[in-house]
Amino acid sequence: MKKRIIALAAVMTVILMTGCSRKDQSSGTSPGARNTSGEVDYGKVKVGVLINITTTDGGWSQSHGVSFEKVKADLGLADEQMIVLENVLDAGPEASAAIENLISEGCNMIFGTSSGFTDPISAAAARYPDIKFHQFEGRTGANVSAYSVRDIESIFMCGYVAGKMSKSDALGFMAAQPQASVVRAVNSFAAGARYARPDATVQVIWANSWYDPAVEKEGASGMLQSGINALGYHGSTTAVMQAAEAAGGYATGFHIDMHDYAPRAVLTSFMWNWAPIYEEYITSFAKGTWTNDTLFLGMDRGCASTAPFNADIIPAGIIADCEAVKAKLIAGEIEVFPAPVKDNLGKTVLAQGEFSDTELINMMFLLDNVIGKLP
Repeated sequence: MKKRIIALAAVMTVILMTGCSRKDQSSGTSPGARNTSGEVDYGKVKVGVLINITTTDGGWSQSHGVSFEKVKADLGLADEQMIVLENVLDAGPEASAAIENLISEGCNMIFGTSSGFTDPISAAAARYPDIKFHQFEGRTGANVSAYSVRDIESIFMCGYVAGKMSKSDALGFMAAQPQASVVRAVNSFAAGARYARPDATVQVIWANSWYDPAVEKEGASGMLQSGINALGYHGSTTAVMQAAEAAGGYATGFHIDMHDYAPRAVLTSFMWNWAPIYEEYITSFAKGTWTNDTLFLGMDRGCASTAPFNADIIPAGIIADCEAVKAKLIAGEIEVFPAPVKDNLGKTVLAQGEFSDTELINMMFLLDNVIGKLP
């Protein structure tokens, strides 16, 4: 454990040394920060980021890494104004030590990009009331805000195109952990599949890991061998895409556009863009208007999207149909979860109206056309 903590400090030191030579000593303001009359002054912002894998993982962590790089460019932040720590175990003493290191280096805004950072972030926020903390689908507090992407419409589209391309009413979904955001993805995919095929069912298999290519491949292959030929996915590997291509089936990618990993299988991919959320937090902090309100931004703000539908394997007529459904979703003409909503245990979970943002963020039931169970 000590070796990993020392390694984190070393990584952070390298990042800081890279940026220190660019510091404008005469003004005390980082040269990349906007400080023009009439514009927001970001000069006093220093951002610390915790990532539990690596920003080149081809999935979840990469989506955050790319978004933070976009934030730097969009807001004109200099290198030394952002410290991104990768491969931080998202629970236990290592995460807490990483947070302490970020604070000791002057970070006044800290972001936890995995739900596993919730406890360390909450504990640190209690110790440092003057620092603003931001936690993916975490607990809020006086100086802690929770955030997520309203992903249900875009993942609905993944389920819809998969339903259109499925050879039967039976579809599958390879899921990472039975955590709220993943459960929400399974249900959104199942809702989209049912919109395409009223009798569609979705079998879910849990990898019980955020990153396990072998388990994901085994689960996907098992469903494909059972006769299912269209799969949904929530995870950070390319194993499901490649298993689908090897079996002559289809799959929808996740986190980033996974087309190139399996061009004969990937129908489209759900893609995150966290930059609008991070920029809203940082800008409000710089302007002195930061609040701990939960941010849950979606397709209309560019935070959630689908990659281009794969014209090499999807008939033009189905693509046109998908684009029409997508436009209706954006316009609010289609509800992802129209009431009444029942779970797969027969319980009515929404009698009327619509789910609140809080209910969506904390969703922990499986839709009535999902085959499977929560642990």
